Amino acid sequence: MPYEKRRFTDEQIDQANNVNLIAYAESMGLPLKKVGRTYKVKVHGGLYIDAYGHRWNWFSQNKGGGPIQFVMEMESKSWVEAINTLLGIDPSELKVISPPAIEEKEEFKLPEKNDTFKHVIAYLIQTRGIDRDVVYDFINQGKLYENKYKSCVFVGRDEQGEAKYASVRSTNTAGDSFRADVKGSDKRYPFCYEGTSKTVCIFEAPIDLMSYLTLLEYHEVNNFSHHMISLGGISDKALDYYLKQHKDIDRIMLCLDNDEAGHFACQQFYEKYHKKYKILRHSPKGKDFNEDLLAIKNQFKLAKVREPPEVYFDERDTEGENEMEL
Repeated sequence: MPYEKRRFTDEQIDQANNVNLIAYAESMGLPLKKVGRTYKVKVHGGLYIDAYGHRWNWFSQNKGGGPIQFVMEMESKSWVEAINTLLGIDPSELKVISPPAIEEKEEFKLPEKNDTFKHVIAYLIQTRGIDRDVVYDFINQGKLYENKYKSCVFVGRDEQGEAKYASVRSTNTAGDSFRADVKGSDKRYPFCYEGTSKTVCIFEAPIDLMSYLTLLEYHEVNNFSHHMISLGGISDKALDYYLKQHKDIDRIMLCLDNDEAGHFACQQFYEKYHKKYKILRHSPKGKDFNEDLLAIKNQFKLAKVREPPEVYFDERDTEGENEMEL
């Protein structure tokens, strides 16, 4: 029987690609779990659908796309069969999925300052391993301080230096930690490190950014001049606005977490920005760059402990002494 190619109009293809993936996955009986601004398909490792139901990525299989590709992959159908399936869906049979809610704006006010910085300094330097100069530099810029609850407050400011955004991170080292954006924060204005190059590096959290700066010092990178911003999660509001304010930037370095949510976000950023910007990825070896930093510091400490004791003695002081045995 000769093969007869089924043709579809552009409108039909658009209609098929506009089926909400979250609703369709649920209609198939696939269990979903909301993870941040994504939905994880629990029976398939590494399979995520974006919060709007437009795109999917299956990281363990290195696959992704829109609704047509989803049906082709999940139901082993051809392209023609997948479109026929999606066109045959009665929209009333699918659950109505509301887009992510737009948070109502509240008046923004920075948390009350403590009369000391000692808890923030101790936490970031001793617990998180961040370089002292990096910590003090952000304090001196007014981008970091301690609130009355002894927590870190990371501040994002506008072009005039006025605070517009802040995130809070507790400094406790035992039990559950607290982290949240301050109510009324405008995520367009990130905690950032101003650069002079044409590259911007993006991180999920301020501590990741500060850890990266510390790692640069460990690796003796002295000519680093890239812009660095913390997104406060994986939303691109801060990046989008920063690019508009710095029109000379032509490269985006993705320094997001090395986990499924981070990989998913990187794919989303690539799809949105790759036509105008060169997209690069610097993935941490561990979950994030602070984990990498702490691993390096622990290795450094271990190396010092394992140094042979004789390196601490002058040869003239050891004449006649027996060699120390370990």
